[in-house]
Amino acid sequence: MLRILFHILILWPLNIASVMAATYGLINQDLFIQLVPEEHRLEGRAVLTPADGGFGLPEEFHLASQTDIVSVTATGKLVPFTFDSGLLQIPLASGASTLTITYRVRFDDPVPQDSVGIEDPSFGVTATIMPQGSFLSAASRWHPLPIGAQSRFRTTITGPPGLYGVTAGRLIDLESSETRSQAIWQTQLPQAALTLAAGYYQVGRDALGETQLLVFTSAENAALAPGYLESCREYLQLYQKLFGSYPYAKFAVVENFYPTGYGLPGWTLLGNSVIKLPFIRTTSLPHEIAHSWWGNAIEIDYQSGNWGEGLATYVADYYLKEIDSPAEALEYRRKILRDYATLINADDDMPLTAFPSRMTKRDQAIGYGKAAMVFHMLRNLIDDEAFWAGLQAAARDGLGKRYAWSDLQRHFEAASGMDLETFFRQWTGRAGAPQLQLTDVSAVPVDAGWQVSGTILQNGPIYDLAVPLRLETETQKYDQTIGLAERQNCFVFTVTDRPVSLSVDPESVMFRKLYPEELPATVNNLRASRAPLVVLASGSEDLLDASRDLLRGLQWHKASVMSEADYLAKRPVDRDLLVLGWPKNQGLRLKLPVGFAAAAQQFTVGDKIYAEADDALFIVMANHDDERVVGYFLPGSLAAARDTARRIPHYGRYSYLVFSAGRNQIKATWETESSSLKTLFEKEHFP
Repeated sequence: MLRILFHILILWPLNIASVMAATYGLINQDLFIQLVPEEHRLEGRAVLTPADGGFGLPEEFHLASQTDIVSVTATGKLVPFTFDSGLLQIPLASGASTLTITYRVRFDDPVPQDSVGIEDPSFGVTATIMPQGSFLSAASRWHPLPIGAQSRFRTTITGPPGLYGVTAGRLIDLESSETRSQAIWQTQLPQAALTLAAGYYQVGRDALGETQLLVFTSAENAALAPGYLESCREYLQLYQKLFGSYPYAKFAVVENFYPTGYGLPGWTLLGNSVIKLPFIRTTSLPHEIAHSWWGNAIEIDYQSGNWGEGLATYVADYYLKEIDSPAEALEYRRKILRDYATLINADDDMPLTAFPSRMTKRDQAIGYGKAAMVFHMLRNLIDDEAFWAGLQAAARDGLGKRYAWSDLQRHFEAASGMDLETFFRQWTGRAGAPQLQLTDVSAVPVDAGWQVSGTILQNGPIYDLAVPLRLETETQKYDQTIGLAERQNCFVFTVTDRPVSLSVDPESVMFRKLYPEELPATVNNLRASRAPLVVLASGSEDLLDASRDLLRGLQWHKASVMSEADYLAKRPVDRDLLVLGWPKNQGLRLKLPVGFAAAAQQFTVGDKIYAEADDALFIVMANHDDERVVGYFLPGSLAAARDTARRIPHYGRYSYLVFSAGRNQIKATWETESSSLKTLFEKEHFP
């Protein structure tokens, strides 16, 4: 619940295996939690009662293995228990009307001081209680988890003055005195487990009907609250129109003390360095709000694949661009295809039914990107009305349930009246992507004008496809879609004007494997390199230390390093290069595109010269002679290098970047030169 998609690291949080199918009724849990940050300690008391006249209380619970159980009482009397390796067993619990578990536990997972180069969005932190803040994931088992039951929670969190804890549910009370602070939360929907965060927060409040809108930030970021409240209102209104009623009593934006980005039931947890980024309100925030429906209110059956990240990516990251700008939406679809083609090879690939969560950029290219394109193709196949109706039915009927891809399929089939078995089987159950070929294209004059014909072929495994074609003439465009369920199929256009071009999938609405000539060189090409080599331009040797964050962010921290002179003497082949500084020898310089120029201390992009000490250029180009990529890092000073180095890896989809004083000024991707799926009709095409 995703992605920083500096785009941001907003990813799915650590997930516990959900409780087993209920063998007990719903449980009410009153949790009384005291945080002692200086000692990394939680002191807890859980009071459990059957809800709604249920079937008794469970006898087995999961708790963090390092927990110290102080006492267990059943209906007010001390009872025996065993606790071993995180399993608490209470033989006399089932007949009790009330069960009270008193415990204490220490959580002190180390939080990395420097997150550059760490692709795991959890940073290895399951639970930690620290003076600067606390984070306790559901996976940490910081409160008793009854085996065979779900719970409604009333959670009272106390701590030192000014320290507020946030978890799932409606905010019932928030108060602070000279001796302590307290927050009380009440859930309505059953849940298996809770996540908790705490910090010294300023609180912003608003409401959308009965839904509480809350923002918990540090004093440093308190001025951001009004903007976040406004954005929460905007996106909740949009998604309620698309999906139906919002499933929780609140939505809260909560600041964390290290750079997470988690989507949780009724709230999101954003790192303090993340929450202040200006684009987060329009990118990561709607993504996390969408997860309120997809992944939280409706749980994901992870054993059959995590569909939630792809759906949240589609209805937030992609769909909002489609609303605002068709051109940006087209570019987003193309970037998804480029990411997949650049980052994924046969060894990395997996079907969507095998995707659990994102740990690397490669995982993201499949579980977020490919899955988003699958939803786009589905929407095109069944039409807009059926697509949104299917999501509304899933949101309504799936509330509180655990869904697999097959459950979504069932709702979309009901909404569209179509059999979608083939569609879901090939796109979610199979790794890889189709690759198309355009061949035997001809343009022949006929009585009515021109007849253009050709053949579309599939390379590799056969997919059942609907392939869009576009013929452009001197005056207009003609579109048709041909079915391709076998190795090949033929097509014919008959038009009155002379044809100018023929394109396959010109709007990039299909998920397919791109050809090398369709792929511009980008930062992601360096990240995906299997043979990286760092070259220090003569006179730029000091750049190596200043670029450490860049190398770690690109996963190049173990790459070999050579001087410019050694490189020119040895000329190693089949290596992707990252050149630090501008080479003195022409033999290490690729020809810069028109509009670019570089020297030792300055560079030019377009009509602007960048010669300040805080300017920096990062540019990636393809060396077509030996099919490798070459990146150049040209900072105006060592300070500019250090300030920029950690930022560059977050711009993986771009070919060149310009920074001034650490702020991005230009980010752009090369236009591809040609495509084997496009034919330009020159004189030789005509008889």
